[in-house]
Amino acid sequence: MLGKKAIELSLNFIVILVISIIIFGFGVRFISKLSSQATELQEITTAELDERIGNLVCEGSDRVCIGIDRKTIRRTKFDIFGLKIVNILESQNFDIIVERPVPSGYTITKEEIPTDSLIWNPKERSVFIEKNEEKSLGIGVQVPANIVSGTYIFNVRIQAANGDPYSNIQKLYVDVP
Repeated sequence: MLGKKAIELSLNFIVILVISIIIFGFGVRFISKLSSQATELQEITTAELDERIGNLVCEGSDRVCIGIDRKTIRRTKFDIFGLKIVNILESQNFDIIVERPVPSGYTITKEEIPTDSLIWNPKERSVFIEKNEEKSLGIGVQVPANIVSGTYIFNVRIQAANGDPYSNIQKLYVDVP
């Protein structure tokens, strides 16, 4: 009688051990899959940014268009803004400069944020566009883990090769919940 109970207890222990190992294996697989999909913005090339922007919804007469100018990006995540430039001048290089104004944003309580540690790429870029052609580009923004909740602002300037502004300054807004 005692031998039968001991065998039953041993089998229960082995079953629980096997189930525990399987659950542990799934946990390890989940964590490794999650970490392998994490991408740092600094490792992404500008060509990869351009591929990820998707379709831009722009008016036909706009020389410079930003499809969606406001995005909500959670801490430790990044997202990409799309920018389209239509060249109505002669074929030439255009300089795209993405910079931060002062103040760089506002907290949820409407207090100014003088500086922050947002990462964006590219900061400056030059692109050649033929006459009457258009080019779609990507601007990536990554939000670090230690940033204050609020709205952050970016200025996007597009200028012709001679330094003259090609359009008005475009604004990008990043909302951090």
